[in-house]
Amino acid sequence: MDWIKKATNKAKDLVHEHDGAHQQQPQHVQQQQPIGQPKPGPASDPVKVDHITTQVRVHGQQQSNFPHIFRDGGGGGTVGGKHLIIFADGMYTRGEPPSDPKRIVSFVSNSIAVAGDANSHGSPPTLARVTDQGTPDRGPAQAVPFLTDQGETAMGTAIWPNHNIATMPGTNGTVGVAYSEVIDRELFKQQKFALLYNTPLEIHIDARSGYPAVTRPCKSLFVVGEPMFGSFCVVYPELMPDGGDGYLYLFGRVSEAANPESNGLKLARVRRQGFADRSQFEFWDGQRFGPTMPALDDGGAASVLHYSQEAFGKHYGPGSGDVWWSAAHGCYIMLLQNGAAAIDPSIYLSHSTSLTGGWSKPVCIYKMPRFEDGYSYCFHAYPNMDPTGRVVPISWTQDSKSRSCRIHVGEVLFS
Repeated sequence: MDWIKKATNKAKDLVHEHDGAHQQQPQHVQQQQPIGQPKPGPASDPVKVDHITTQVRVHGQQQSNFPHIFRDGGGGGTVGGKHLIIFADGMYTRGEPPSDPKRIVSFVSNSIAVAGDANSHGSPPTLARVTDQGTPDRGPAQAVPFLTDQGETAMGTAIWPNHNIATMPGTNGTVGVAYSEVIDRELFKQQKFALLYNTPLEIHIDARSGYPAVTRPCKSLFVVGEPMFGSFCVVYPELMPDGGDGYLYLFGRVSEAANPESNGLKLARVRRQGFADRSQFEFWDGQRFGPTMPALDDGGAASVLHYSQEAFGKHYGPGSGDVWWSAAHGCYIMLLQNGAAAIDPSIYLSHSTSLTGGWSKPVCIYKMPRFEDGYSYCFHAYPNMDPTGRVVPISWTQDSKSRSCRIHVGEVLFS
């Protein structure tokens, strides 16, 4: 992710000289990209995993109402009747790619968009095109705010969503919840472990603007050295049997643990009112839910999914993914990418009739396309966009040293 390092090095100038530089330069309003229906490619060969058969179709690069956006992709969900996708670091430029810092118009640590085109009346929303909030001359606006009064800074801190958005039980789908990870940019630049904590987000659609609005009830929830519950995914209540049981179920990934047996997924749950209060969480210990949080590196004792793959002498657990109940198949389905995204572009499928265990061994159903000078990562699925569960949109980021990071989209066909 060389472009992110360049962006981090440029962050100070963008933060402190943003307004002045813009005033010195002539107004440059970029033109909206042409609107067009996505033309999916041919379906891949069928892959059968027990009673589930899948095929994948690729749509190509995601478009926005603003041109020249380079960013990492997180996940999404449906809030207030709108399909949302949330992104990590994003660069908006006067041309492409942003290899020359002089082309950079703006940089945001994260952004959020509505799936589909605001000008396409009556057309069903598509993940292949999104409508960003912001301005044509400055690009997308930052969605998740920094808590500058609590030590976070635009220069030194990154808020990186790489998760889905679930709805809050009991809100009729009007309130979303998610858990973003917060990163120390200086440590990241030094290629050191940079994760600090994750932070709970509350998302709703602003009645006046019609755009999603994000608030943070507290600075941090789980901290480095603990499982980041919710940062892998939160199970969408409407995609659970009978609409769920009133709990939010949050998966936390363990990847690159000292003991490879610890790699996998852990599970917690919480009632709506406690979604930002760790004292109200209950944690699966391998047998039952209780108040004691399992250790990150526990040899897999509390894991609901045991998953570790070796690559070039190192073991990796899950990286990113999503979980939902498929009424068509009578089980929960998990699609995931492992933590060795730079090595393995595979999409893996696992299934279970219970969130707390019995997950099948993950099987590769597809290998995401990648640039010849880069790799694909930040995989996510969007089962909320198809209630039938038959055609599930997916997205990932294709990184390229020469062409930067771009969101690409496709769909998984289930039968």
